[in-house]
Amino acid sequence: MIVVRHKYIPGRGPRARGGKVVAISKALAHVKYIQHRPGRDREQGGREMFDEREDNIDAREMRKAIKELGGSRVIVHKLTLAPEIAPADKKAFTREVMINLSQEKGRDLQWFAVEHGNTEHPHIHVVVLGRDKHGTEVQIDLKDIDKVKEFGDRFLERHHPREFERARQDRERKERERLEARNKERELEKAERIRDGLELPWMNRKIVREQLEPYKEWKEKKEQEKEERQREKDRRQKDREEKPYHQDTIEAAGRQWSRAASLAELRELNKHLWDNYEDRIGKDEYKKLIGWIKDKERYGDQEPERKPEKEEKERDYFEHKGERYSKDDNYEKLSGLSNKLRESKEKLPIEDYQNLRGWIENRDRQRWSGAIEKQLEIEKTKYKENEKGFAAGQRAVDPFQQHMMRNPVIGLFMVEASIASEIVRTIPLDDRNRDYLKEQRQGLEQAKRDMEEKERGWDEFDRMTCLGPEKKRDRNKELEQKEKIDKAIEETKKAKEKEQEEKKRKEQERDRDDPFKRDPWGRW
Repeated sequence: MIVVRHKYIPGRGPRARGGKVVAISKALAHVKYIQHRPGRDREQGGREMFDEREDNIDAREMRKAIKELGGSRVIVHKLTLAPEIAPADKKAFTREVMINLSQEKGRDLQWFAVEHGNTEHPHIHVVVLGRDKHGTEVQIDLKDIDKVKEFGDRFLERHHPREFERARQDRERKERERLEARNKERELEKAERIRDGLELPWMNRKIVREQLEPYKEWKEKKEQEKEERQREKDRRQKDREEKPYHQDTIEAAGRQWSRAASLAELRELNKHLWDNYEDRIGKDEYKKLIGWIKDKERYGDQEPERKPEKEEKERDYFEHKGERYSKDDNYEKLSGLSNKLRESKEKLPIEDYQNLRGWIENRDRQRWSGAIEKQLEIEKTKYKENEKGFAAGQRAVDPFQQHMMRNPVIGLFMVEASIASEIVRTIPLDDRNRDYLKEQRQGLEQAKRDMEEKERGWDEFDRMTCLGPEKKRDRNKELEQKEKIDKAIEETKKAKEKEQEEKKRKEQERDRDDPFKRDPWGRW
């Protein structure tokens, strides 16, 4: 696997602050950096530069070519190729990757590269000029980065098959270990929440969620969030009318994006942001991206100035494959559509999908609203009916249980179960019959035996002369602990004798009050 990083230095546009002079200065500074950065691999006069044909090319010619790109949209693209396996010939690796990229894009790219071996992972810095050899501007997007990774993997698989396969297995093993560690951590967190009483494992999570945040309060909070979203939408619409669409931009995945991008590109960017955590953008910028996707899905590639002035009212329904779905549908219908979309990997328009998820959550919470109170009422009603049956001298039997008992096999099983239940009920489950003093004395005696076993084989001379100061201190602590254990055993014996005397005295008092324990003459 190869890791690719991409950045660029703009020559004009919103990001080109300071004009073309500053942009060219940044590009020249980058060239100086990759050629003369300190490190063991730095040669006399700087590191060697190479391109697709020649080694040790003249750095002055590259700087001259960069200075001639002052009017380009992009001065240079900066690529960093970091293969997981260091290839034996890094120049051949870089040339094959860049030549394949040129053929894939249909451009005769101008580029040069420098090897860096001053870190733990060797890598190659590639500088791609903003115009190809025919003067056409060069643009590198996410698809091109994926192609570079694919070309690099092909080279490594062909020239280093064993190392490539071993690296792939190690990568999969690390991924499995990471997932196992994450699952184990989640289980530990869940066990801790259960132990602290924050989660009840024996109760439906939806019921617990409903008790923690009742449906009425949740509904009010959702209505407030909806009003805030509408106000934010109105504000964005006002800003959009005041600001031309080509100047309303965001920066994501190493480049600038605006409303002028196609729907496919914006969807691909949204997918990339979800798949790559390190490239995530701010909440406001992401809302702007989602707004562009919604506008593209609703109005196509028209510019905002051509859109109808009156915004369409927010719909409470949508249609899919000839069937209509609305917020008034039941939970089974809405969740069934969600499961079908997941299985068939179909995609709804983003606005319809968000409405569907909101309707499902609303219905789900509404189903479980007051579930515990309803179940308590049902149990109270059953209990009252049973009380009436017992008061009338009748046996209260559940109708379903009575129907099941008609089956001879089920009836025999229920009889055996009732007998087992009575036997288990007679077993004392409390601690009244436990002798704590006896258990404590046994534990102390066991600790004393362990200490005697540890010091067996040592005489006084060995203990006091052959041991260092730290060992002597430990030995003295052990002797003190042994004395404490002996003292605790003696106290336990006395407490046991006192308990037996008290028990005997109570039995004598009880027998004295019992008439059946005395003879007819009142004597013992």
